[in-house]
Amino acid sequence: MMLCIRSTVASATAAAVWAVTASAASAQAPVRVVTLEEAIEQALNNDPAAIAASGAEQASRAELRQAWGSYLPTLTVNSSYGNSSNQRFDQATGRLVSESYTAQITAGYDVFTGGRRLLQQRAARAQSRAASAENRAQRFQTILNTQRTFYAAAAGDELVMAAEQRLERARQQLAFAEARLQLGTATRSDVLRAELEVGNAELAVIDAESSRRRARLELGRVIGIDEEVQPSAGVLPEQAPELPPVETLATLAERTAPSAVAARSTHQAMRAASLSALAAYLPTIRATGGYDWQAVEFPPNDQSWSIRLVASIPVFNGLQRETAVTQARINARVADARARDAAIGARIAAEDAARELGSAERRVEIAGRAVELAREDLRVQEERYQLGNVTILDLQASQLALAEAEVAWVEARQALATAIGQLEAVLGQTLAELNGRRSASSLPE
Repeated sequence: MMLCIRSTVASATAAAVWAVTASAASAQAPVRVVTLEEAIEQALNNDPAAIAASGAEQASRAELRQAWGSYLPTLTVNSSYGNSSNQRFDQATGRLVSESYTAQITAGYDVFTGGRRLLQQRAARAQSRAASAENRAQRFQTILNTQRTFYAAAAGDELVMAAEQRLERARQQLAFAEARLQLGTATRSDVLRAELEVGNAELAVIDAESSRRRARLELGRVIGIDEEVQPSAGVLPEQAPELPPVETLATLAERTAPSAVAARSTHQAMRAASLSALAAYLPTIRATGGYDWQAVEFPPNDQSWSIRLVASIPVFNGLQRETAVTQARINARVADARARDAAIGARIAAEDAARELGSAERRVEIAGRAVELAREDLRVQEERYQLGNVTILDLQASQLALAEAEVAWVEARQALATAIGQLEAVLGQTLAELNGRRSASSLPE
């Protein structure tokens, strides 16, 4: 009798807690819902790494414009006015003056620099390509991180639903056990085990909701919002898009992956810098010209002009040129090794990501079939339990198997979505863009 009272009190307490929790949840303010495209757009505008990479690309373009500007002449305009309490004798006017006015225009042009400007321009162009590739790589890394967080939040929604379904099934199981107990076809142990499963299912719901809240808060942080953000429904894929052969993807990554392009461009820049260091051994020729106005009255009318052609060659500068040439050659060799390594790394990463994508798709198929089998098994076991052909342990084993299968189904689809993003990050382009280019290239001319 005491055990029955305790069981009734426990059930009533659990129901009250559940009602209070549901009421509090319904009273909360609605959570903001975003699509994946919206999350990616906002993440690119808020991610410090993406902003820094974009700024580095803009800076490299400015340096390239500066390299082009070295072909233009320099132009300087000066003007001055002077006044003093001490007067001086001006020979031009034959009187004492204290004021003076001057104006000057000076232009200069590097006639010959030993090829330094051309090589600097080539290096700046290569560095600009490297910065552009690094920016693209960072963009896709930001997109991948956003996708991971977005899909984790989406999986959190489905895991909460799966936990709630488990709780509903546990309550139905408890109702079955209590009904059979009243009919005398079940024991008190069946009811107690059913109540235990209800408690475990409630704990699973609490854990799933806690994990979902963390995932939503992290998604909000990624897109620059300090509150929960809910992903749009139905975003976890069940199959992967069509892919070209793995070897084709590996070759494409070796040629066009942002990491490989950036490394090759950096190597080209280092080679140009190595050749530019040799220009220090050649003479430089600079032409300058100027026009001056000066007088003690305004406007100044005493005019003069000058033209100069200056050639210079450093004969000895304390071995600074030799050190610069040696360091530039070392940098070029290191950049060459890194370019080769980046190409191999891009190829391996593409192969690994493509094969992982295939495995993830297969796991989704297996997990989906497991859910179907577990649901049918639970249906059969429920019917047999009502007829008294199986024990409560058999029914709970089937119920737990279905709950695990549903969780595995959600996690498999989450892993598939992440695998798609991983391959796109390696290639530096979306699979939709890749398939679009493949379709365009296969069209007859």
